Amino acid sequence: MALTFVGALPPAAAVAQPTPTPETTSSAPSHHDMLKGVLHGEGIVQTTNGPVRVAMQRGAATNVTPTSVTVHSSDGFTRAWTLNNSVRVYDKRHTLEPSALKTGAQVSVAGTAPVSGGQPGGSPAAAAFTAKWILVQSS
Repeated sequence: MALTFVGALPPAAAVAQPTPTPETTSSAPSHHDMLKGVLHGEGIVQTTNGPVRVAMQRGAATNVTPTSVTVHSSDGFTRAWTLNNSVRVYDKRHTLEPSALKTGAQVSVAGTAPVSGGQPGGSPAAAAFTAKWILVQSS
């Protein structure tokens, strides 16, 4: 409990104020919890160069080649992600070479795809997604 002195009262007169507990200081989730439980998803974001399709996926790397990784989420959803020279691969805050990716590793992938015909309503199935970053969760 914290004590706060009020106005011109003598120092002996104080008003007690409760000390905030961790539960009452903030109800906002931490950035680590924001995507907890998300298996896959996508959307369209507006950039200075026009709309861009963005996506993320969490699951097991089922096929890894020098130019792609296929990820299978626990709900059965599977997507192949193209790997190019700009992809960033991380494992516990360390940067890895893309060649360090192994089949069976649990990963989170985020990337982009062209918006079909410049319209956000383009078919997601037809989109070719390019991984921008990959977080290796375990192997």
